[in-house]
Amino acid sequence: MQKNKNPKIAIVHDHLGFCGGGERTVLLLALELGADFITAYADSETFSEYQKKLGNKLIPLTKRIVNMRVIRFFWLRGLFYMRRDILKNYDILIASSQAATEAVARYSRKDALKIVYTHTTPRRVFDQYKISKNMYPLILRPAYAVFALFWKKLYLRAISKFDINIANSNNIRARIKNHTKSDASAVIWPPVITDRFRWLEFGDYYLSFGRVDEAKRVELIAQAFLEMPDKKLIIASGGPRLEAVKRIAKNAKNIQVLDWVSDEKLFDLVGRCQATIYIPLDEDAGMTHLESNSAGKPYLGVMEGGLIESTIDNETGILIPAKPKREDVILGISKMTKEWCESKKNICVKHAEKYRSQEFFKKIKNIINKNNPDIPVLGIDASRWEDPRYIGERRRTGVEVYSKNIISELVKLALEKNLRVRVYTPRTIQSLPLAIQKAIPYGKGWTRTKLNKELFNSPPEYFFTPSYYIPKNAPKKSFAVIHDVIFKSNPEKYTLKERLIQNYTTKLNIKRTRKIFTVSENSRDEIIKYYNLSEDRVVYAPMGYASNFEFRISNFEKNKAKNKNIIYIGRIEKKKSVDVLVRAFAEFSQSNFDWKLILAGSDGYGADEIKFLIKKLDLQEKIETLGFVSEEKKRELLKTSAIFVHPGSLEGSSISLLEAFDFQIPAIAADIKVMKELGDDAALFFKPGDFGDLAVKINELACNQKLIKALIGKGDKIIKQKSWKESARTMIDVILN
Repeated sequence: MQKNKNPKIAIVHDHLGFCGGGERTVLLLALELGADFITAYADSETFSEYQKKLGNKLIPLTKRIVNMRVIRFFWLRGLFYMRRDILKNYDILIASSQAATEAVARYSRKDALKIVYTHTTPRRVFDQYKISKNMYPLILRPAYAVFALFWKKLYLRAISKFDINIANSNNIRARIKNHTKSDASAVIWPPVITDRFRWLEFGDYYLSFGRVDEAKRVELIAQAFLEMPDKKLIIASGGPRLEAVKRIAKNAKNIQVLDWVSDEKLFDLVGRCQATIYIPLDEDAGMTHLESNSAGKPYLGVMEGGLIESTIDNETGILIPAKPKREDVILGISKMTKEWCESKKNICVKHAEKYRSQEFFKKIKNIINKNNPDIPVLGIDASRWEDPRYIGERRRTGVEVYSKNIISELVKLALEKNLRVRVYTPRTIQSLPLAIQKAIPYGKGWTRTKLNKELFNSPPEYFFTPSYYIPKNAPKKSFAVIHDVIFKSNPEKYTLKERLIQNYTTKLNIKRTRKIFTVSENSRDEIIKYYNLSEDRVVYAPMGYASNFEFRISNFEKNKAKNKNIIYIGRIEKKKSVDVLVRAFAEFSQSNFDWKLILAGSDGYGADEIKFLIKKLDLQEKIETLGFVSEEKKRELLKTSAIFVHPGSLEGSSISLLEAFDFQIPAIAADIKVMKELGDDAALFFKPGDFGDLAVKINELACNQKLIKALIGKGDKIIKQKSWKESARTMIDVILN
């Protein structure tokens, strides 16, 4: 696990055709990292100082430039294709801009670390598609629609192949989530060269130095100043709308248009202005306003895009309403008196320090260091972090509870052992570090198609799944959890379809794993027996438990005051012997009229028969079927119920039995090997399938306080011995050794 101290790094950017914030960002990054800078072409006037410093590390692919629309799109990509072998020379590639992103995704080595710094998604094929299409004549719009669909697929295919996607603002992170249905790995704001933008004085002019194009609204600024002849405006930038701005300012004595100026001249203009003006259309992130702040100057901004998150309104700047009009600009400028601007100097400088180049470099280097290609990757399938049938609702059956807890601990231990961790998830998991997650959007056959493709594009050294089967492209060092093989030992409890699916996935896991993990000794014995495996192929990793101590009843005396409720938590199905519990309760309630039975769980196979049985026994008033309940509701039920029953005789393990111990509820369970293994002597056990024996045990717990106290004490001891961390430690040791 030794880090490669000298990985070969390349920054790949579309072109250096003009002086933009994105160009400055990646050039500074290349200089800081000592990286090669690969680009289609480099105009000598585009940050010439940085180009000279790069020297022979600057690698332009051509001197010839094609500017014709549409043709340019394919020309850029064709250029990277013709020189694609260059990209295979690097261990780490950082892509910036669209064509570069596609090139790195397609032509770099599989084992290379691929990072994309996303300034923006290609909005012309996403949220601005209709606007872009309508810019063309009617006859060309169908062709544009086909082109946009092609570009969209090209981009989505490319972005999915990156190991790390860094958004330049939370605004862009939201755009990534909306447009790609995935997520960024980190948010790192572009660097502001705070050492160059310095306060010199408060002059008598306002300054606009954002690029002059359709998105920056410089024309609107000029129009507003036509109505403020007593206030001076200097425009120090160029772009495609420069001539239009010059026409607006032609006869205005208070407006001066300079076009692009040298860096030294720009630093001087910013340092001496009264305030700056920057009101772009839904800006991705924005650096201009922060450069202004760095010189101690507040700015007039707009309540759109990245400016919202990087401005302290009425302190570092004044934000006018979205979609501004001239009167909004005029009103904003009227508030920015010289006295007001001078009073904001210190807070502006302090605010800009958070965005200084050094902070940017530190965060990027941290990501690179933690993801050195020489460090092995543990890939973890987290598709069952929550029930995939109820996306975003945080619903969990026992399998999801197990997956969530074992993944959480496994991630911690893997990071402690200096592994790289890559958690594959259909949606971002809030409680895990964003940097280790690879969000792969939901889709039909997610494991077979989406996850399998990811494992092909960026193969990890190790792969682990706590709940499902291992995809074809998983590495040789793959590991899976098989919870039980009850479909083999008791096939009559399953439909033919369920048996076929579970047998198929189990065989795949056995075929594709080095080791199988399971949650009980009983399950281990049955897996070995039914699949004729050697004993060393199947590892018993005892199921852990995380106590709900802060939610539970704290002592036995409070337990005596509980409601006369019997609680069952789990799927409502015959396989779980819920029908046996219903019959037992019917017998028990004949002499215990004031007791209730609560069934909390989603319907499963045979639920209709169980509900019919409740009706047949005339128990509708005494048995509540709640369906799925939230974690909060489950805790409330556990806190207020007097007896817990787990009637199932076909189990791989049981988290709900441990929950009963945790909440100090006396428990009854079926007398089977796995439940005896889990509950030891902390529960009463009844003969499996015998509702008469179960009724006797319920009656015993309903009136024997001494027995209740003894069981609760034993349950507490079991809970204290359970640890997800120890279970995960068993797994990580097996995986690595």
